Amino acid sequence: MKNKNYGILILLSVFWLLPELVNAQSDLQISKVFEKYGSRKHVVMVEMSREMLASYNMTLYKSISIKEDPSSVEFVRNCLSKDKEGAKKIKQVMKGGELVSAYYQLNKRGKDNRFILFRSDPPNVVTLIYIETEEETDNIVNMLLKKK
Repeated sequence: MKNKNYGILILLSVFWLLPELVNAQSDLQISKVFEKYGSRKHVVMVEMSREMLASYNMTLYKSISIKEDPSSVEFVRNCLSKDKEGAKKIKQVMKGGELVSAYYQLNKRGKDNRFILFRSDPPNVVTLIYIETEEETDNIVNMLLKKK
């Protein structure tokens, strides 16, 4: 009888947490980038599995690289401009008045730190990365910039 109650408790917990996991970045405008461009031609989108996430001490990793779509660069920049409000600008590079590279730390979600990385390379290539992790900013910067 206790095992049955325990199983029901676990099942209810999963259903309670599932919306939070599915909507991990739904409060951000950049979620529209992944939705709009994720399945298009000339796009590479990566979502890490739980096993890979654990090996990097992350809870969520999504990246998208869009090529040969000039309108995507401006779309991503517009989404970023809304999401960066209230964020800590760790690094931001402007060229000719346009954002070409950025690294933002957003407000925490629970115990996780949240990061957005952006890079635009001519001609019309844009890369966007979203990370959730318990790791601190310095650790993430070191991991991302570490030479292989």
